Amino acid sequence: MFNLAQFEIGRRDVLKAGGLAAASLLVPARLLAQSWPKAGFTHGVASGEPRATSVLLWTRFVGTGDSVLLAVEVAADAGFANIVAKASASADIANDSCAKVTVDGLVPGRWYFYRFTAPNGSQSVIGRTRTLPVGALSRFNVAVFSCSNMGFGYFNAYAHAAARSDIDLVVHVGDYFYEYKRGEYPDPGKEVAGRDVLPEGNANTLTGYHMRYASYRTDPDLLELHRNFPWIAIWDDHEFANDAWKDGAQHHDPATEGAWADRKAAAKQAHSNWLPVSGKPYDRYDIGDLVSLITLDTRVEGRDHQLSIGAALKGATDRTAALTAFRDGPWSDPKRTLMGMEQEAWAAAQLKASVKAGMKWQLVAQQIVMGGMLTPPAALGWLKPDADKRAKALVSVGVMAGAIGLPGSMDSWDGYRPARTRFLKAAHDARANMVVVSGDSHNAWAYDLDYNGKPVGVEFAGQGVTSPGYESELSADPKLIAAALVAFNPALKWCETSRRGYLTVTFTPEAARGEWVFMDNVRSRSLVTTPGQVATVKRGANAMALI
Repeated sequence: MFNLAQFEIGRRDVLKAGGLAAASLLVPARLLAQSWPKAGFTHGVASGEPRATSVLLWTRFVGTGDSVLLAVEVAADAGFANIVAKASASADIANDSCAKVTVDGLVPGRWYFYRFTAPNGSQSVIGRTRTLPVGALSRFNVAVFSCSNMGFGYFNAYAHAAARSDIDLVVHVGDYFYEYKRGEYPDPGKEVAGRDVLPEGNANTLTGYHMRYASYRTDPDLLELHRNFPWIAIWDDHEFANDAWKDGAQHHDPATEGAWADRKAAAKQAHSNWLPVSGKPYDRYDIGDLVSLITLDTRVEGRDHQLSIGAALKGATDRTAALTAFRDGPWSDPKRTLMGMEQEAWAAAQLKASVKAGMKWQLVAQQIVMGGMLTPPAALGWLKPDADKRAKALVSVGVMAGAIGLPGSMDSWDGYRPARTRFLKAAHDARANMVVVSGDSHNAWAYDLDYNGKPVGVEFAGQGVTSPGYESELSADPKLIAAALVAFNPALKWCETSRRGYLTVTFTPEAARGEWVFMDNVRSRSLVTTPGQVATVKRGANAMALI
């Protein structure tokens, strides 16, 4: 897609209040990462990966030994008068004192309360979670988040969602944190005071990743969203390093940071330790007879190295000819894969099995924007007046590429056209009612998806929680930018490139409804929202209508 923040040089280079969430606004503005408790229950509680009769519960407890055995109680009521399950979980130093346990034997479709108790009698805060329903289901509401860079501002989107009573499940599609050293992204002068993180350098080791998770989990709004709802969390690149792929990343230098395999393993371990996840890179969750939630890994398990338009143009005397050769050669190579052939086959089988089982919707949660984006000629007028020559050259090349059908971003599904075609064909062959949710771009997008001109689904791509989008580098009116993008890209039905927030998708047997919730700002604590956007798709239509 055209995204000056993603085009060739990487995103960071150019680019109803109420309840406890409302109470979090009273927390002092300066939230130093160094201030988290050093002993006892240090980072609240969380739950995740719910099934019909089970859910995974998480906490962190720092004790005096290498391992502390915690008692776990699950109750039908907040007062714990009716305890329905008991278990134990070990907080081990080897896992950064994080503890997890899957509690089974629960009733489908029920809200539960849970807590952890240490040997010294101290207790965690009380968390709330729910199991997935079975059988006939009339409604289910999923909240979708991505791209939460602590330095750029407050997690008002988390606070707003945490105060809601109509959310059933939280899905985070990646960039839960950012791995950069202080002063790199955000750059000096662009950060919000007091939103400091540890380590001060890049997070690129197991210790560094642990410290970065611990820093982010000092945020009261993130803690509250974890405490109130079960999560399904999948990683994107910044849980590893910017523009990651299976054997490396744009933001990884083997000469100074060691082998990529070691860094990737450390990032996976820290992700597993600090989040309520089982570690599976892709999975399927059936929600009643209504929705199959299929999670994918489009980042580190099977992704081939991103292509480079800049490399294709290097030394070219005829740039149009070079771009055409790149389009018809490497970009169209059917051997290139985004997920790996094993996962591709698995995903196709899950779509087919879900439809065969009578599930009404197939919700595909994954990291990166699936819809296509070409750079319109109007983009030449979007840059700020003081934009440097390199930025102007990049946009100029983007326009040239767009004229022959080449996208500007090679890091999204756009950079893996044959793989995208195979996935959309799988949805078509399965006769799925597919809704794709994604993040990564920091901006909000609504796409119709097709295979050979036949509608196969829709994509609701969510804006970032705090990470800046087009507005950080472009001076044009966002409404003009959106109009030009929609006009030049027929599958794109709507977009918003200047506001932050989150997305909800509500499913009924008849329709799916996507709603983009925009926060008033992220530079100060606020639960105020600004007018959003709603799109709906009727079951069987695989094409959206804007409301």
